[in-house]
Amino acid sequence: MENPTPLALAPSPTPVQDLRNFQLISALDTVLPGVITNLQVTGDGSIWLASDRGVARLYAGIHQVDLARFWDLAVGADETGRFWVVSRNGAQISSWDGSSWTHYDEKRGWLPIPNHPEFPRVQTGIQTDSSGTIWLATAWDIRRFNGREWIVSTPSTMNLPLPWKKNQVTSLHLLVIPGTEQVWVGGCDWQNGEVVGGGGIRRFVDGTWQDARLPVSPACVTSLTMGSPGNLWAGVNGSLWHFNLASETWTEYPPPPLPSPSSELEYQAILDLPADDLNHLFPRFSLCGQAGCDLHTIRFFFMDGLWKPLDGIQPAGQESILFDASRTAWKITPNQLSRFWENQWEEFAQLEIQADALDSQGKLWLAAGFNQRLSLWAQKPE
Repeated sequence: MENPTPLALAPSPTPVQDLRNFQLISALDTVLPGVITNLQVTGDGSIWLASDRGVARLYAGIHQVDLARFWDLAVGADETGRFWVVSRNGAQISSWDGSSWTHYDEKRGWLPIPNHPEFPRVQTGIQTDSSGTIWLATAWDIRRFNGREWIVSTPSTMNLPLPWKKNQVTSLHLLVIPGTEQVWVGGCDWQNGEVVGGGGIRRFVDGTWQDARLPVSPACVTSLTMGSPGNLWAGVNGSLWHFNLASETWTEYPPPPLPSPSSELEYQAILDLPADDLNHLFPRFSLCGQAGCDLHTIRFFFMDGLWKPLDGIQPAGQESILFDASRTAWKITPNQLSRFWENQWEEFAQLEIQADALDSQGKLWLAAGFNQRLSLWAQKPE
């Protein structure tokens, strides 16, 4: 890892297309080498960018950037303004505050992460609970940092069953409920890209791991998210489940029959589960057919128990959905930005999008190529 380097931001390129309520902030192609893999805006207004070759911190309102180059695994920024990076061999995690590095190894509780046959060593994304504890997920376990040392929770520690058969692997899914110290973890077992079981959900309450008592077993959990306060949603066994935190009760909402012609396809799992704070959900399902389970998907709009298919059955691809301050849903794919308008997707702009983020004010940010230049875009206030 190199010491941080202060740089001046390049002038913003002049757009030739009106993106309506998006503002071009700065050119990025001269700031950070490599492909942008992570974009975050922290509470202090700092803009964090990470690639496979470094991390950069842009200061709000100041045309200056601090840059650190490395070849390690970028995890993400926390709420205190530190960016976390795991070494390529998984033996060490480091934090960078924009000016200096702090390293953590086994002496500080960080255990080496072995190579995994199916998944990256560490999942992208840092989550923070109300006590300030930092949480992240690796391919093998869940880890938390209390400000002094790292603590590792293995599936065995959480009493989350693991498959005993050879060539079966378990994916872990982490959710920290905002504003609380409650942490939820789900597991799903896989073999050759197909679901073969799962150990359900565990939650971390008052310093201990507890069974969330899903009323189905085995339970392959592939997604966890919060809707309105007190309402948790989960993708379990290819179906949508709701948990009421007040009454501690589970309710299942099975997906509707697939639109024809799809007689050879069936639901496998919920790949992602975006939700706003009014319990408007956009679950995306993977579909299994004779050729496998990684070729087709379908996304729905779900509200008040009703399902509406969006765009029909689609080839599997990279996409994400974020909700801005007005609760408008935005769909981001590598080549297009769309918004959910009058119950359907409306194409908003053709951009080569490398990364996206939402800040604490609900403003959408994009690292995207336009007019042959990689640039930073920000949503204008309504």
